[in-house]
Amino acid sequence: MSDQPLSDIRVIDLTQYIAGPYCTKLLADFGADVIKIERPGGGDLARRLGPFPGDVPHSEKSGLFLHLNTNKRSVVLNLKTSEGTDVLRSLLSGADILVESFRPGEMARLGLDPADLQQTYPNLVITSISNFGQTGPYRDYKASEITLFAMGGRMSRSGLPDRYPLKLGGNHVQYQAGNCAAMATLFAWYAGRYKGIGGQHVDIAIFETQLASYNSRMPYLLAYAYTGERGTRGEPGGGGYPSGYYPCADGYIHITGGGAFFPRSAALLGRPELATDPRFAPPLGQLNRQSKEEFEITLWLPWLLERTRSEVVETAQSYELLCGAVYSIDEVVQNPQLTAREYFVDIDHPVSGTFRYPGAPIMPSEPWWRLRRPAPLLGQHTGEVLTELLGASAEELARLEERGVITSSAYSNERVSL
Repeated sequence: MSDQPLSDIRVIDLTQYIAGPYCTKLLADFGADVIKIERPGGGDLARRLGPFPGDVPHSEKSGLFLHLNTNKRSVVLNLKTSEGTDVLRSLLSGADILVESFRPGEMARLGLDPADLQQTYPNLVITSISNFGQTGPYRDYKASEITLFAMGGRMSRSGLPDRYPLKLGGNHVQYQAGNCAAMATLFAWYAGRYKGIGGQHVDIAIFETQLASYNSRMPYLLAYAYTGERGTRGEPGGGGYPSGYYPCADGYIHITGGGAFFPRSAALLGRPELATDPRFAPPLGQLNRQSKEEFEITLWLPWLLERTRSEVVETAQSYELLCGAVYSIDEVVQNPQLTAREYFVDIDHPVSGTFRYPGAPIMPSEPWWRLRRPAPLLGQHTGEVLTELLGASAEELARLEERGVITSSAYSNERVSL
């Protein structure tokens, strides 16, 4: 038994791409035995998505897949066959959690309806992750990262007022949903194990996780609920100015220095009298667009452009202002704060080689987050898992493989250690 907090939990992972795999990665990295079920032929969709070393696509070298699937075991299982679903049901008999990210209704079409599974496995927690949830008029709608971000409300206020609205870069929506799904899954598991509630079906709608995100959405929802405020793109926010991204001598900084913080910004500039100047002073001066432009052009930007990022940050922090430098990715990887806390980890993979990965998302006093194995090769653990958990013989494995029910990789009997 491991001393990791989730070491006595077994998870069957039927997810692919980002949201679902990130959910199960969080469980796996804290000790859960996550058995990743992949489809024959190509496996998880993320295996075909970059970045790839040298920009050469390879199913075992996707940086996205390698990051999202550490500590998992890969079993290739054809769920479109009755024998494949029989094998899955056998695996579920010893599992605590099932996480799936099929379209609503697909589990039922495969003969794996969550309601039926809960009758057979009354203590099983089933987490379903989909665009809009298992019910409602949007249930069967298709969506993408940008679609869901836009529908969440935040995008309507991002960007310049005379241009198209903008979204955050990357896959913020998917990771937010995966994080919520992991938390909800553990809540359900805890309730089942320690509160006697039994298994539950956790319905995660990615759309709803966007509304629940504190990334500006919650303040906007609260403002609308209490005052009817809608706001427009590019207007000075309730926090006032200076606030946002600004250039300095060698790059950019981000600062929150308006509203209640404005007297500190005025003191930083050596102009404490501005804190009571009606042009700029809170509350009305901080909401005036013309005052904002005057302040930034005549006072703020000239001060910034005479100083480097580090000079601005150190000075602003000395006035207890929320300020930080905008780092390039190489500056992030080499950042002395992250180095001191040993955040990044080097992982050796048998096909892709050694790369540096993001490490523990939290740092408890006990070393609960641990890398036991790199992301699996496609079907790497098919034979191992079916032999260990189901007692399958070599002859049974050969028969299942011959019938196209399972697939094993050339590494299926190897344990790749770090």
